[in-house]
Amino acid sequence: MGDDHPPPSAGPARRASPPDPAAELAFPGAAKLELDELLEQLVARARDVQDTQGRLRALLRANLKVARGIDEGDVLRRLVDAARELVNARYAAVGEVRDGDLVQFVHAGMDEGTAARIGRIPEGKGLLGLLVQHPQRLRLSDLAEHPYSAGFPEHHPPMRSFLGVPVRVRDRVFGHLYLTDKQGAEEFTAEDEDLLAALAVAAGIAIENAHLYVESRQRQRWQAAMVEIITQLLTGSDLDQTLRQMVRLALCASDADGAGVTVPTDDPGLLRVAAAAGNFCRWQGEVFPKEWSASAIALHERRPVLVTDLRDDPRIRIAGHCPDEVGAALIAPVAAEGRAAGALIVSKFPENGSFDGADLDMISGFAAQAALVLELAEARRDNERLRLLEDRERIGSDLQHSVIQRLFGLGLSIQAIAARVADRGLERLITDRVEEIDEIIRDIRETVFALRASAR
Repeated sequence: MGDDHPPPSAGPARRASPPDPAAELAFPGAAKLELDELLEQLVARARDVQDTQGRLRALLRANLKVARGIDEGDVLRRLVDAARELVNARYAAVGEVRDGDLVQFVHAGMDEGTAARIGRIPEGKGLLGLLVQHPQRLRLSDLAEHPYSAGFPEHHPPMRSFLGVPVRVRDRVFGHLYLTDKQGAEEFTAEDEDLLAALAVAAGIAIENAHLYVESRQRQRWQAAMVEIITQLLTGSDLDQTLRQMVRLALCASDADGAGVTVPTDDPGLLRVAAAAGNFCRWQGEVFPKEWSASAIALHERRPVLVTDLRDDPRIRIAGHCPDEVGAALIAPVAAEGRAAGALIVSKFPENGSFDGADLDMISGFAAQAALVLELAEARRDNERLRLLEDRERIGSDLQHSVIQRLFGLGLSIQAIAARVADRGLERLITDRVEEIDEIIRDIRETVFALRASAR
C-alpha cells in the first residue's frame, strides 16, 4: 500500500511545430510602412528611368529627323515637326534672325487656312522681339502674364504656355525655336526645356551642314561658269557675245535676279552697260555717269563689295537705276590692264534675301575673267589695227616702188613716141595723155603719203 506508483501517462509526446517563415519576417507596423514607401519609391524611380529612356530615345529620333535635312528650308521644317513631337506641343515655330530682324519664320501645327488669314510672319515685336534682342531660354505658364507680351494679330489662335530656346550655329545666334500650348499638361517642364535645348544644338549643326552643302553647290556652279567662259575665250568668241554669256552665267551661279557688266567709254566719266541679264535687261547698252553709280562703289573700294540694299545705299544717287525690285547686290571691279575699268554686278529681289560670303569670294574670280575678256578683246583690236597698218604700209610700198615707177616709165616712153610723130595734132593728143599719167602718179603719191601718215 505504501508502494509509489508513477502518474498515469498523458499519452504519446507531441513533436514541436517548425518555425513559420512569415512569422520570422514579420515587422512592427512602423517598419513595414517604411519598407512599403521604399518599394514605392523604387518602382517610381524605375518608371522615371523608363520615362527618361523614352524621352532620350525620342530626342535621338528627333535629332536624326532634323539631321536628314539637306538644305536650310528642309532642316527648319523637320525641326519644327520634331520639336512638336518631342515635347508634345500643339504649335511650333523657328524664326531666323539676321541683323537684329526676324527674316524667316517656319511654323507647324497651324492649318494653312488660318495662316493665310493671318497673312504675314511675325515682325519680331513684343515677346519675340525680346528674344531676338536678348537670346535666352524662356519658359512661361501663361504668355499673357509676361510684361513684353503684345497679344496676337487678328485671326491668330489663342496660345497659353510657351517654351523658347535659341538656336546657335557655331558662335552666332541663328534664330529661336518656339513651342506653345503643351498638350496633356498646363505648362512645359524643366525637362522639356532641357530636351528642346539639346534639340536646338543638333539643329544648329544640321543648319551649318546645310549651309556647307549649299555653299559647295554654289562653288560648283561658279567654277562651271568660269570653265565655260575660259572655253569661249580660247575659241575666240566675239566680245559682246562673251560678255552676254558671262552675265547669264553669273546670274545662274549666284541665284540672282539680275546681272550686268559695265565697261568704260571714250568719256572717262561715263560707263556703258555692255551686257545684262534678268531684270537688268532694261539697261542693256545704256550709258550713265560713273560717279554715284553702283559700279562706283566697287571701283572706289577696289575690291568686291556686298550691298545689303541698293535702294537705300547713300553711295548711289542715279535716279532710275535702283527701282523697287532691286535689293541686295554683289559688285566686283573689273580691272583691265591693271586699272579698274568697269564692274560686274548681280542683284536679288528684296524678298529673295541676300548673298553670302561664298558668293562674294567667287564673284571676285568671275570679275577677273571679265577683265581677261576685256584685255583679250583689246589685244585683238590692237592686232587688227596693227595688221591694217601693215597692210597700208605694204600697199604704199608697192605703189611707190612698183606702180609709180611703171607709170613713170610708161610716160617717158609715150613722150619719146610723141617726139617722133610728125602730126602736131596727134602729138598734142599724146602729150595730154602723158600729163594724165603724171596726174595719176601725183594722186598715187598723195595716197601713199596718207597711208604712211595714218600708220604713224
